[in-house]
Amino acid sequence: MTDIKIKQYELEKINLSNDNILEYFGDWIKDLNIHSSQFLNNQPFEHIVIDNFLNENYANILHDLFPENFNNWHVYENPIEVKYTYDNIAKLEEPMNKYFHYLSSNIMIDIFRKLTNIPDLTFDEFLHGAGLHCHPKYGRLNVHLDYEKHPITHKERRLNIILFLSKNWNKEWNGENELWDKDAKKCVVKTEVVFNRAIIFKTNDISWHGLPKPILCPEDQFRKTIAFYYVSPLQSIKTNYRNKAKYVVDKKDANLNKLCEIRENRRLTIDDIDRYCPGWKKNNI
Repeated sequence: MTDIKIKQYELEKINLSNDNILEYFGDWIKDLNIHSSQFLNNQPFEHIVIDNFLNENYANILHDLFPENFNNWHVYENPIEVKYTYDNIAKLEEPMNKYFHYLSSNIMIDIFRKLTNIPDLTFDEFLHGAGLHCHPKYGRLNVHLDYEKHPITHKERRLNIILFLSKNWNKEWNGENELWDKDAKKCVVKTEVVFNRAIIFKTNDISWHGLPKPILCPEDQFRKTIAFYYVSPLQSIKTNYRNKAKYVVDKKDANLNKLCEIRENRRLTIDDIDRYCPGWKKNNI
């Protein structure tokens, strides 16, 4: 079983402490009614982009603590996704670890319930799919729908928070977060990589998103983000909940199409890539 990442005893200390958790976040939390209206009415689906998501000093601390040694990270290198991920937050420095616990606190859950109008929103103690994410040169993430049903708690994924921690990012390097229309035919919104900017969006059957253009940053630069997801009890009873991400199918490329189909059930292997995309390298753009 996947380890619990958000420790209950740590969370209880935070919930009962005299520390003002809100001081770690930006002034946006003072205008929840305005931001909630924007979130609920934005297209192509509910979302909002918030600059200065964190207190500037705290954001700088997280930036400085973000690892650049990717040993022991999960590595995805295939035609659909090129990225590194890390969710063992107990091994992170305390300020970075606490970020995940702050977002799991009662006060922040209440804020995101008000922002999104999802009254039963709660945190995922397993951080399934969340954590530190990093895209290197030639990184990418094809347009997709996120998994729907949590493999352990069987709750439903409802909300994504993606915090950008890269500084001085050149927009010519690509890396924008893209939100696509409900038919996954075209990009509707692009969010550029800006330090301490967060994009918050609802996840459902039309929330197609990704960063499909290969990143063209220098070898010593990385698109750094922290991902956090909220869940709630399942909204309806059905038998076909997504247990893995569902990627856009390219009908013009049967081999890539096959990789997308496989990825809906499990991670891709080297054998899969060799069979359907022989000779593929991550710098194929």
